Amino acid sequence: MTKTSFVRYINNPKEIKNIRKDYYPYLVEGFGSDQLLVEASISEAVVNAWRHGHEESDDRSIRVEVNFLHSRMVVRITDQGEGFDWQKYQCHNDMRHWFPCMEELEEPGRGIILLLRVMDSLRYNKKGNECLLMKKYQNQG
Repeated sequence: MTKTSFVRYINNPKEIKNIRKDYYPYLVEGFGSDQLLVEASISEAVVNAWRHGHEESDDRSIRVEVNFLHSRMVVRITDQGEGFDWQKYQCHNDMRHWFPCMEELEEPGRGIILLLRVMDSLRYNKKGNECLLMKKYQNQG
């Protein structure tokens, strides 16, 4: 895969479509049939930044950086909010094999569960207003 990066500033999750057209071909190349799950994860991270970081306000921008490197994709989503206590969502068990009941899917944090299941790595900065998503390409094991 050719190294490529996209950086955009958006004020609303609906604006993700403006950059999706740029990075979509790279998602297909890197993730094949899993590209829809990867794309949903990026969108979920943006929605979380807007909903929780900006309290659904369009007055501040969200920085969306998508990097396609040689062996993996790295996405950084940064909002201008106060951050959140992401540590309470850490789980010492392997979240990839956790299957929630329907009631748990209604609780806050279900977007984080999606990110943990789809992405290889999910990290937050100390403040909790920036997340880093990483995923190896399908052919990278």
